Amino acid sequence: MQFSTYDIALLNWLHTHLPPNAIPVLQFVSDTTTYVSISVVLLAGLFAFVKKSRPMWLNFLSLVVLLLLVAAFTQGLKAVIHRDRPFDTYPYIEKLSSGGDSSFPSGHTLEAFAMAAAVSFLFSRRKIIFTAYAWAVVVAYSRMALGVHYPADVAAGMVIGTALGLLVPWIIQRLRGTISQDSKT
Repeated sequence: MQFSTYDIALLNWLHTHLPPNAIPVLQFVSDTTTYVSISVVLLAGLFAFVKKSRPMWLNFLSLVVLLLLVAAFTQGLKAVIHRDRPFDTYPYIEKLSSGGDSSFPSGHTLEAFAMAAAVSFLFSRRKIIFTAYAWAVVVAYSRMALGVHYPADVAAGMVIGTALGLLVPWIIQRLRGTISQDSKT
């Protein structure tokens, strides 16, 4: 059996076994992904401004750079790797949410996991980390349950998003350390 057979079988199962009254909730979660991400960034900027804290400004900068990179990375991958949406290929998969051109990777999932990973890297409070990852998992599930992404698209979004979400703040912190060292000499 080919990988794509498992991919569509899992998608079909998720799509047809939705909890009662879940569709409006999943549509809401899916539709608010970017709003939540931007709100996190703005909240980090507000805290940095109020506290007048250089480390908080770097956290804010990390999140801004991350969101811009996520958008560029997602659109770049979608332009290079074209995969039809499940509802375009399989008539029994109903489109229950918005979905653009290429299915690969899931941009919503990539963004949600990038933000969750960055938040976990930058802010060490367990409640914040748990909430961020719980939100990201629901976003990922919503994209499959609503019929707009295959599980492989979502898995790629999770992996790439997590990698970017950890890498961007790490690089910015390292650059800050390098710049601080250079200014002391």
